[in-house]
Amino acid sequence: MSLYTFLASDSPLPTVKATAGYPLNINVDTGVIYDGDADDNFSLYKFRDVEMYTGKKYGVWLEWRYTDGRAEKLIQYIRGNLNNTDCIELWHVWMTDYYEYDERPVIHKNTVSIDRITVVDIKELVNREVWKNRDSARPHHYCIEIVK
Repeated sequence: MSLYTFLASDSPLPTVKATAGYPLNINVDTGVIYDGDADDNFSLYKFRDVEMYTGKKYGVWLEWRYTDGRAEKLIQYIRGNLNNTDCIELWHVWMTDYYEYDERPVIHKNTVSIDRITVVDIKELVNREVWKNRDSARPHHYCIEIVK
């Protein structure tokens, strides 16, 4: 299926559209994303499958190629939306439709305050290997629970 990074919350999260004028070319066959190398541009789209991964009701999935500048903008987005909720989760998962009992993902979750989260934390999350062992039926999902 697909690798996804998304945010989850108990309150609605606004979508973000990449600024016009920036190119975005995604080659699904090769997995190559070209975005003009802008350091501050990403999109957030409604993520309707959020409740498959968390108890949160609302979600947005992140369309980007990681850069420190984008991670900083994402932290600003999260900080602004923590005015409406106590916690926002940042997930990095392997998305699929269905898991058998012995295929359920292993969940790795930690909590950090918005004042302590860094671009390094986000970079480590999005670079995590979701299949620790390619022969395993169980993916590994990662979550940072960001609190006020």
